[in-house]
Amino acid sequence: MNLCRSKDSQGNSRTSKLGACCAVFLLLVGGLFPRPAPAQTRADTLQAIAKMRGSERETRVREGARKEGNLIWYSSTTAEDSLALSQKFQEAYPFVKIQHLRSPSEKMIERILLESKAGAFKADVVALPEIELEILIQKKLLLKHAGVDQQVFPANVKDPQGHWTGIYLTAWVTAYNTKLVSSQTAPKRYADLLDPKWKGMIGMDVEPYSWFITSRRYLESRQGSTGALDYFKKLAGQEIQWRKGHSLIAQLMAAGEFPIAAEMQVHTVERLKAQGAPVEWSALDGVIPINNVGVGITAAGSNTHAAALFYDFLLSRAGMEIIRERRRIPTRPDVTVPYLKPYKLLPFDSQVVASFDRYISLFRDIFKPGL
Repeated sequence: MNLCRSKDSQGNSRTSKLGACCAVFLLLVGGLFPRPAPAQTRADTLQAIAKMRGSERETRVREGARKEGNLIWYSSTTAEDSLALSQKFQEAYPFVKIQHLRSPSEKMIERILLESKAGAFKADVVALPEIELEILIQKKLLLKHAGVDQQVFPANVKDPQGHWTGIYLTAWVTAYNTKLVSSQTAPKRYADLLDPKWKGMIGMDVEPYSWFITSRRYLESRQGSTGALDYFKKLAGQEIQWRKGHSLIAQLMAAGEFPIAAEMQVHTVERLKAQGAPVEWSALDGVIPINNVGVGITAAGSNTHAAALFYDFLLSRAGMEIIRERRRIPTRPDVTVPYLKPYKLLPFDSQVVASFDRYISLFRDIFKPGL
């Protein structure tokens, strides 16, 4: 039916007046019911925030976070460390309620991928080792974001494409019980772990993949591929004491269940030392394998301003000082720890993520870890 056409009493079309009326009507309807503008995406919002400076950015992010009122944070950071960071954040921003979910990194990445596949991934921010962060980038689950202090951080502690920035380093050392092992006899080289006197006396986590990958690359540079493989086969023959979790291994070592832990997080040893435990650490060959634990903003969350606010907080001096107080190793250059300076740090090679499963299989084939 053409509503803009009719006929007069003689049957002639009256289109001129009615056509004009119809045009006016359509214009009015169009004005009353305009087409909705496309909604601003989460990525658009982050890009807009990143372009702002000073008080304009602070006001925009703070007020947006106040309206959202919530933040969902997934991390592999220990419950105690996460709580310390959350409490400090909420002292400054009490209008944002944090929902934190903590799990070991290998379990967390499994959960995220399963939730994403089911359309149930709702986290706004993730804090995970760079291996897991690289996997999330490949799955397009992280957005690029420039924090307010982004320029403070050196290139080696952040994703070159801008998806994440490191908040602390995990540094892997060999630890020992000082009541059972003297500083003179403690292992100081990779080769020392192969000494027959340590057979059955070395503790190790069942999933030390970052340490294994970086140590293998280091040994290959000195001994070649065959030599590195031979080293790990000999280490596997030392009747390793397998346990799950570095905190547990550190406690058992401090209690004397075994005198040495081959690959221990240095901050864990430093914490125990501060508590008076009889533990110390050494950097084998004067080198220390490291990897970043970074923060990224997800593509799936809905609390965009709160995510940006929390991101900025974690990278701020206030956030980094909390990390240092927890005896971790902040990535911010003006909030440092002194004890790594004498050593050469061996960064994790993110390119191995593409063949990560192969490295896991290689480790399991060599060591056959079990509990």
